[in-house]
Amino acid sequence: MSDFEKLAADFAEAGDGILKEVSASVSKGSLNVKNQIIKDFKSSRHFKGGKSINWNRDVRYEITKTADSIESKIGPYVDQEGFGTLVGIAIHGGSRGGGGTVPDPLLALQAEEPNFIQATDDILKKLLP
Repeated sequence: MSDFEKLAADFAEAGDGILKEVSASVSKGSLNVKNQIIKDFKSSRHFKGGKSINWNRDVRYEITKTADSIESKIGPYVDQEGFGTLVGIAIHGGSRGGGGTVPDPLLALQAEEPNFIQATDDILKKLLP
């Protein structure tokens, strides 16, 4: 039996336990990324007050699960009036100058990557023989 076949057998043996554990890890990582994105927006001189922004509505994550995968979409919700129309300018700047005072959300994702990899490694060590 090859290493790959052994790993596939181990995954099959672990069953739903892996998806349940990984789902919790994806949810925690998504929340961490979301919170960093909110922190980045709030640190911008243009969003400091943020009194008219409902941060939990306007920056969010959605987790999609299938039988064999878990996916999370994280970021500012840009399909509404107000805050959503300013997100691109806030991150990338405008064509006539201005904006560009908020870090790209991809940086928040990259910062969370080592934590997610470690959590996934811990799950595999716990569930696989």
